Amino acid sequence: MGAAVDIETSGLLDGLEGRARRDRAELVAWLIEQGFDIEHVRGSVGAPLLLPANRVLGDDGEYVSAQQVCESTGIDLDLLQRLQGAVGLPRTDDPNAAVLLRADAEAAAHAKLFIDFGVDPDETVALMRALMEGLGQAAAMMRLAAFKILMRPGASEIELAQASEELVRKTEPRLGPMIEDLLRLRLRQSLEVEAVNAAERAAGALPGARQVTVAFADVAGFTRLGETVPAEELHRLASRLMDLAYTLAVVPVRFIKAIGDEVMLVSTDPGPLLHTVLDLEAAARANGLPRLRIGVASGAAVTRGGDWFGRPVNVASRVTSAARPGSVLVAESTHDLVGSVAGLTWTRRKPGGSRGCVMRSNSFASRDQQSRMKYELLEQGAQSARA
Repeated sequence: MGAAVDIETSGLLDGLEGRARRDRAELVAWLIEQGFDIEHVRGSVGAPLLLPANRVLGDDGEYVSAQQVCESTGIDLDLLQRLQGAVGLPRTDDPNAAVLLRADAEAAAHAKLFIDFGVDPDETVALMRALMEGLGQAAAMMRLAAFKILMRPGASEIELAQASEELVRKTEPRLGPMIEDLLRLRLRQSLEVEAVNAAERAAGALPGARQVTVAFADVAGFTRLGETVPAEELHRLASRLMDLAYTLAVVPVRFIKAIGDEVMLVSTDPGPLLHTVLDLEAAARANGLPRLRIGVASGAAVTRGGDWFGRPVNVASRVTSAARPGSVLVAESTHDLVGSVAGLTWTRRKPGGSRGCVMRSNSFASRDQQSRMKYELLEQGAQSARA
């Protein structure tokens, strides 16, 4: 009874009524039995049912100060605070205040590995930020998948807390090896793409700009579509486009990233990329997706942090914005570079020439300083088939 009174007066039930209040009281009582104290439960930011699962993932309620981390690792305080910001931990004005969860502080301190190997501190901070961005997306998707497994009508908070703890306890030991293997795979792929050439070896320089072809594809009218369909449907459309792009991007074509409803592909050989984007447009239609706009451009670009930077990236983005729904537009840089591609023929046309065009693939645009010309890419046999 005393425990029940403590729970009632703890403030943890404020704003709850009826079954919700009873469920929360039952959950808090169970958490106390599991070794959590009231302050730990109160600090769980409105989600006490996740405390048991979080404990499996390292939240043992033990806090340390930034100064303690510096003394145990040898990391400079200023750098540690920057690393904490890169991994999403709050900055504290008092370095002696024990406000950092021990597991979180240790995770940030792992960055000392790169410092010890001579990596520049600024690059180390950027590297940790990039890791957290990628892992953050993966963690969010894992969380959603877990709740789809756990959620069922009428489940109480204590039932969800127990089920989530059991699920995490079973899966957590296997996450580390899985992520390690995937990271090794990504490192091998990255080394292949960013191989250092002879001139760069002689100069001792980083891999420089490469001649690449860049393509963007997005869902036409996606913003307007968001006003008429549920958010879940928008997510499904964007995810399906990303899945198709991933599947179709075969070396030398590489999937680079997805941003909302847009995907980015890069290739050192423009020919395979052109075939890939045509296949992507066809696959999107076959899967019931809205029509795509696709833009392609070629030129010198540099890759850093898994992304690409340079003029062809900017041009491909602009060309995509100018593309008609259901079309592929290609900049003159790619048209001139490709010349003749097996399985494809080009037809040149001026603005407005697309009126009445009914081919399966797509319009290609080029730009120069004086005028904008258009090119049309046809699969061999398509024109004769229409005739």
